[in-house]
Amino acid sequence: MLLYLMTNMNVLQRALLLLMLGFAPTLLAQQASDKSDRENAGLVGPVATLKLESTYFKRENGKWVESERHVYEQSEYDKSGKLINQKKTPMYGDPASCHYQYRYDDRHRTTEIFCADGDREKIIWKYSHEDDRFGNWIKRVGSVPDGDTFRVQSILYRTLTYFD
Repeated sequence: MLLYLMTNMNVLQRALLLLMLGFAPTLLAQQASDKSDRENAGLVGPVATLKLESTYFKRENGKWVESERHVYEQSEYDKSGKLINQKKTPMYGDPASCHYQYRYDDRHRTTEIFCADGDREKIIWKYSHEDDRFGNWIKRVGSVPDGDTFRVQSILYRTLTYFD
């Protein structure tokens, strides 16, 4: 096929085709691996470590009280952004018996998790985020339905350290 194309081209067209074919593997390989592990995790800037902690809210003496923090994830990155160490702990028990769907904000962060059952949608979680100076979220507040409103159920805290 290539030989047929080349016989029906002028010299300039042949040179251009050969030049494009020569660079194609290089261009494709670069596109596949442009992002570091750190960037693929949605982190911005020279993050060295990430610690993700969760809390939940429980009723004590008629008040909603935040629990102590429990470490959910710890990740460590090298200066080039490669993930070099990670530990994760499961959270909150078994998944619900519905089809989860997600809504995201303009920064690709989850803002709602809802259960889709035919034409009906039931919001299971709503999230809001607090960011650091680089734009990475450091606090995520999760709220659950409570009657006609939502109440805070959990908070995730991320502690990030950066390379100088």
